[in-house]
Amino acid sequence: MPLSRIMVVDDSQAVRLSVKRILAQAGYDVIIARDGEEAFAMLSEQPNLVVLDVNMPGLDGYGFCERLNNAGRSDLPVVFLTSVESKALELLGDQYGAYLNKPVEAKQLLDTVAQQLDASPQRSTQSGV
Repeated sequence: MPLSRIMVVDDSQAVRLSVKRILAQAGYDVIIARDGEEAFAMLSEQPNLVVLDVNMPGLDGYGFCERLNNAGRSDLPVVFLTSVESKALELLGDQYGAYLNKPVEAKQLLDTVAQQLDASPQRSTQSGV
């Protein structure tokens, strides 16, 4: 079975690299983006799931999700990984995939990613990865 490709989007390089390391060690193919604008441009790399910060300069997590909807890509699961705590964000996480608070334990991140990929209709459909 091909590897699932995960896109990690966060304006913090430390967070991007930490999450990338965790996911790569678990066997995922990981691509990274610094903000929502860069992430949206990288959708052509066909990620199976996005781990997304909310508060970022430029196109933030909310704007990224709005663009996903407008592009007809609402089937792409999103795991919000953010230090922002709000009921509205939890509901948005339920709508798009999941919501995790920073800092997150590696096991919780991996369990959530696996759960979202298993639930996704487009999971692991990547070929040639």
